[in-house]
Amino acid sequence: MTDVVIIGAGVIGLAIGREISAKGLETIILEKENRAGDATSSRNSGVIHAGMYYPETFLKSILCVQGNTLLYEYANEKNITHKKYGKYIIATKKEEEPHLETIYNQGLKNKVKLTFVSKEEILNEEPHITCEKGLFSPNSGVIDVPEYVSALEGDIQHSGSYVSFKTNFLKSEKIKGKFIIHCDSGDPFTIESKYLINCSGLNSDEILKKIEGFPKKLIKKINYAKGHYFKYSGQNPFSRLIYPISGKFSLGIHVGFDLSGGLRFGPDLEWTDKINYEFNESLKSKFIDSISSYWPDIDQSKLHPDYTGIRPKIQKKDEHMKDFCITSSKDHGLENFINLQGIESPGLTSSLAIGKLVGSFFR
Repeated sequence: MTDVVIIGAGVIGLAIGREISAKGLETIILEKENRAGDATSSRNSGVIHAGMYYPETFLKSILCVQGNTLLYEYANEKNITHKKYGKYIIATKKEEEPHLETIYNQGLKNKVKLTFVSKEEILNEEPHITCEKGLFSPNSGVIDVPEYVSALEGDIQHSGSYVSFKTNFLKSEKIKGKFIIHCDSGDPFTIESKYLINCSGLNSDEILKKIEGFPKKLIKKINYAKGHYFKYSGQNPFSRLIYPISGKFSLGIHVGFDLSGGLRFGPDLEWTDKINYEFNESLKSKFIDSISSYWPDIDQSKLHPDYTGIRPKIQKKDEHMKDFCITSSKDHGLENFINLQGIESPGLTSSLAIGKLVGSFFR
């Protein structure tokens, strides 16, 4: 018998587990892999976002802005490697400048610190960039995700809870107000728990089908959005993160860094019907075309495949962006069950704020 079982030990499950176990509730996190944060959490850019891209009513905006502050505070407290690089959002052509206005106005609504910067101001800091105008986001940065995952695990263990690795969730049923959770870690076993939380990311829709009492009509299908990252073996000429506007003239391939200063580009977006991390090297020419629009001096021979990641989107290819889906019994009717779906970017940045939100359900 335990108080809470969480399905999934990505940064979201860990952040929730940290928050809940700190309240004195014994928490077991089920993770099918042999380490935490091994899927979506570790296959992204590690960027700490500021939160200017999403409608002000979205949880994506509210939790990203809150999470940005919380994540920097936590990284400082735990001595997690991170750096607040700042980010330029750039228009490479005059036709893209109205998009900067749109982003700026949305940022104001979301209470994100942004300033317009001229071409000359950008070139003064980033002389290798080709652009017409830009925005500067001072609160954007990068964090070492494995260190962050380790810190969250440490807090969970310190609170007397733990992650059960190589453990598959099979199904759950509700008996006399308790969840009977069937698992398999080589041998089948069951856990009795008062609360159950689904934050299994890419598998969240399949997991919901195995939770007795959850309305099937409320299951959101997870669509897989694959992103490729290329690394650059030459010298890094940039001091800031660079985000071109995506659209007609560009794929919006971002300039990112690892924390040793190494240069990385991506992600792109390719829809796929299965979880597959194979790298499509034929995309190199598409990346070069996009990057060349703002960095014409790129040495193409120094651009090499790095890794891929898959984002668990709840919108389809041709649909507008959808918000995080975080629901409790008042939404779906299954008492003491909390469901999270579509927690993609900016999920890493929002993770501690998501933990606090879910923790607020436990009075």
